[in-house]
Amino acid sequence: RAQGYPKNGESLDEATQREARRVREHVGIVDISTLGKIDVQGSDSLEFLNRIYINNFSSLSVGSCRYGVMLRDDGLVDDDGTITHLSKNRYLITTTTIHANSVLRRLEFLLQVEWTDLNVHLLSVTDDWAGIAIAGPKSRDLIKSVISHFDKDNVLSNKQFPWLSYRNIEIGMCPVKAIRVAYTGELGWELHHPIEYQNHIFDKLMEAGKDLGIKPFGIRAMNSLRLEKSYKLVGTELSIEYSPYESGLDRFVHPNKGNFIGLEALNKWREKGFDNKLVTLEVHNTKDADVLGNNPIYKDNKVVGRATGGEFGFRLDKSIALAMVKPDCSNVGDKLQVDILGEMYDATVLDESPYDSENK
Repeated sequence: RAQGYPKNGESLDEATQREARRVREHVGIVDISTLGKIDVQGSDSLEFLNRIYINNFSSLSVGSCRYGVMLRDDGLVDDDGTITHLSKNRYLITTTTIHANSVLRRLEFLLQVEWTDLNVHLLSVTDDWAGIAIAGPKSRDLIKSVISHFDKDNVLSNKQFPWLSYRNIEIGMCPVKAIRVAYTGELGWELHHPIEYQNHIFDKLMEAGKDLGIKPFGIRAMNSLRLEKSYKLVGTELSIEYSPYESGLDRFVHPNKGNFIGLEALNKWREKGFDNKLVTLEVHNTKDADVLGNNPIYKDNKVVGRATGGEFGFRLDKSIALAMVKPDCSNVGDKLQVDILGEMYDATVLDESPYDSENK
C-alpha cells in the first residue's frame, strides 16, 4: 500500500494533509486486501475463539463484529484483528498483514496438536478474498449508489446497519461481505469480496463516487487519522514489550471467562503491577517534523518513557503522539517533553481519543 498519492509538484506531507481532510469531509478509499483472513467453521468455533483471544465472544450475535486481541503464552500481544459472526458456527477473523501466515500456522498447530478435542475447521481465504475500505461522511451515500437493494435507505441506516455489524450486499452484481468498521474514526465500511472482482468493484466505487469527491488515501493519512482516535497498532503500541494492560486494553480483557492463551502470565503480571501506561499526547509548537516513534519522553529532565508513534492530526490541527510513560506521569493534563531530532518540545497528556471521543 502506498504512503500517499502526491500530485505533480506536491510533497508527501502535503498529500497526507489533503488525503486526511478528504476522508474527514468527503470519502476516501484504500486497499486492505493484504489483511490476513481466516474462515473458522465447526460446532466448537466459539470455544476456539474464546481460547485464543482475550475477549469474550459468547454474546457476539450473528451479523455482528468485534475487535479481538490474541496473546502469546507469556502474556504479550501476538496479533489483533476483527472477528465477524457470519452464521451459526461460522466466523471470519482478520489478522494484521505482517502476521497473516504466522497466525494461521499457530492456530492450525493448536487444533492439530494441543486442542484435538475441538471440532473446528480453518480455511485461509487471504489469497482468495480481496478487500476495500471506504471512510468518510459520504461513504454511506457511496454504497447506496452502487448496491441493488430496493430499500437502500433503510438497509444502510444506523438502525439496520449499526457500527460493528455485518451484512451481505451486492456491488455491480458481485457478492460482498460488508462490515461497518473503520480505522479512521469516520463513518466507514470494509468491503470483502472474491479477489477476481477487485478491479470491477474498485472501478464501480470510483465512478459512483466522482460527485461525492472520492479519492484514494495512503498509509500516512491513515496513520494520522488513527492517532487522533488513539487507535493502537501492532508492533508499536501493541508489542512484545508491553502487557495488554499497559497498552490500554483493559476493557477487552476477560480474565474470568475461562482459560485462554496467556492468561496465567497475564494474571501474574497484573499482581506484580505495571511499569508503563499508554497515553495520548499533544506536542506543542512543532516545526517541520512530528514524532515518528521511539522518541524519548522526559519529565524534569529525566526520561520517563518513549513515544510509540506520532503524526500531525489534520482534523484537530495538532501534532499528536502515542507514548508509553511511567504511570505517575500519565494523568490527563500532565506536562512532559519529547525529543524530536535533538530538539525538545513541550507535550501535554490528553484524554484518550481526542477526536470524536464519544464516537458519534
